[in-house]
Amino acid sequence: MPPTPPKYDQDLRDFLETQRGYLVMLTDDPLFVRTLRTTVLKALGVRGDCLAVYQEAGQALRSVRDHLAKKYPVLVLVDRLLNGLPTLEFMRSLKGAFAEAKVLVMTQETSKAGLSQLYEIGVDSILTKPVSVATLIEKMAGAIKPQGKLSQLVQEARRLLELGDTVKAKLISKSILKIKPNSPVALMLLGDALIIEGKRDEAIKAYEEAHQGATLYLEPLKKLAGVHQGEDDESYLHYLKKLDVISPLNTSRKCEIGKVYVRRKDMDKAEIYFGEAIVNAQREASSYVDQIVSDIAESVSEASPAMAEKYYFKMLEMKGDNLTKEDMVTFNRLGIALRKQGKWKEAIENYKKALTVAPGDERVLYNMGLAYGDGQQHRQAVDCYEQALRSDPEFHRTAAVVSFNMASGYHLAKQNQTAQKFALVALELDPDHANAKKLLATLKAGS
Repeated sequence: MPPTPPKYDQDLRDFLETQRGYLVMLTDDPLFVRTLRTTVLKALGVRGDCLAVYQEAGQALRSVRDHLAKKYPVLVLVDRLLNGLPTLEFMRSLKGAFAEAKVLVMTQETSKAGLSQLYEIGVDSILTKPVSVATLIEKMAGAIKPQGKLSQLVQEARRLLELGDTVKAKLISKSILKIKPNSPVALMLLGDALIIEGKRDEAIKAYEEAHQGATLYLEPLKKLAGVHQGEDDESYLHYLKKLDVISPLNTSRKCEIGKVYVRRKDMDKAEIYFGEAIVNAQREASSYVDQIVSDIAESVSEASPAMAEKYYFKMLEMKGDNLTKEDMVTFNRLGIALRKQGKWKEAIENYKKALTVAPGDERVLYNMGLAYGDGQQHRQAVDCYEQALRSDPEFHRTAAVVSFNMASGYHLAKQNQTAQKFALVALELDPDHANAKKLLATLKAGS
C-alpha cells in the first residue's frame, strides 16, 4: 500500500485533534466502518471518540446538529445507498439545514448523471468503493480543507460577498484571473459582485464567459438561469434545459421546466417534464414522490384544473389502501379541481370516498356541500353543512367566506332565518364582505 502523503495525514489530524472535528457516518457497510475505525484512525493516531456511526438518517442529522451547536466542525460520510435505498433526501436535508457541514459521499456508481446530481446537492467530495486507505484519507482531507492558494482565495472572496464587500471580492476575482486566465469560478465571483451592485448586464456577461470556459460546468448555467428567472422566461427556460441535459436527475428542476411550459400554455411539454420528475422522485423515496406530485398539482391548479385533477388522483392512487386522515387535503384539492371543471357529481363521489377514510371530517363535508350547491342540490348541500357543524360547532367561523357560503346555501334551500344568522357571522369576521352585505339586505327585504 503506498503511503499517504504527509500533508493529507496532517490536515485530517488537525481537523480531528486541533479543531475538535467530528466524523458522522451514515452507512450499513460494516467493512467500511472497520476500515475507517481501525486503520485510518489508528494510522493517524487520533482519539477514537471522534466517530459516530448510524444506520438511521434522523439520528445522523441530530448528531450533526448537536456537534455543530458546540461550534465543532463536522464531516459527514454517507453511503449513496442505505439498505438498498438512495440517501439523497438525507443529503438535501443535511445541506439545507447545516450548510457548514462537509459531506463525503461513498458510492459504487460513477455515472455522469449520478455524479452531477450529487455535486448539485452540494456534496464536498465523492469516493468510489472499494477504496484504499490512502485514497480515503486524501478524500477526507480534500473535503474538509481546500487545497492550494486558488481555493483559499475563492473562499475568501465568497466570505467578502456574504459581508457585501464587493470591491474587495472583485479584486480577489481579478487576482485569480491573473493566476488562471478565464477561470470560471473567478468569473462567477465577479458576476456575483456585479449582481449585488445592481449591474445585471455586466453580471450576465461574466456568467456567460464562465460558461464558455467550461461548458459542462453546472454552476455558471445555474447563475445564468437565476439571473433570468422572473425577468425573461425564454432565457430562463433555455438555461434550465441546458442544465437538464448535463444533470438529468435533478427532480426539482424537471418540475420547474414543466411549470415554465404551463405558463406558456404548452401543456404537452409540461407533462413530459412532470412525468420525468415523478420517475426521478420514485427512484429516491416515496415521501419525495408525494412532495413532487403535490407540487406539480398545486402549480397547475389555476392554469389547468384538468391537469391538477390528474396529479391529485395520482397521489391518491399511489397510496392504494394506505389512505389516512392526512390525505384529506389531497381529497379536498382534487374535489376543487373537479368543481372548477363543472364536474360536481365526480367531486361528490370523491368526497364520499374521503369520508370512508375520515368519517365526519368537517372540511370534506363543507366542500361536499359546495359541490352539491354547484349542482343546484341545495337541500343536500345544507345537510352537509349541518353534519360539518355537528362535527365542529365553530366551523363556520373558520373564515368569512365559509360563513357566507353556508348562508348562501341556506338561503337557496329557503331557510332564510338560518341564512341570516350565518350572514351576520360573515360580517362579524369581515365587516367589508360585500357579498354578505348584499345577501343580508336581500334577506331583510324578504322578511
